[in-house]
Amino acid sequence: MLSQEDNELLTQTGPGTPMGELFRQYWIPALLAEELPENDCPPVRV
Repeated sequence: MLSQEDNELLTQTGPGTPMGELFRQYWIPALLAEELPENDCPPVRV
């Protein structure tokens, strides 16, 4: 089991957190391309 400190290190993804900074360096898609209405569509709320 993780300590509280390790758990927070891995699960906190807000700005300024280690995991948040890691996520902001990579593209993490939330939808498949097939789920978008059309090419160059407006942003989709997830």
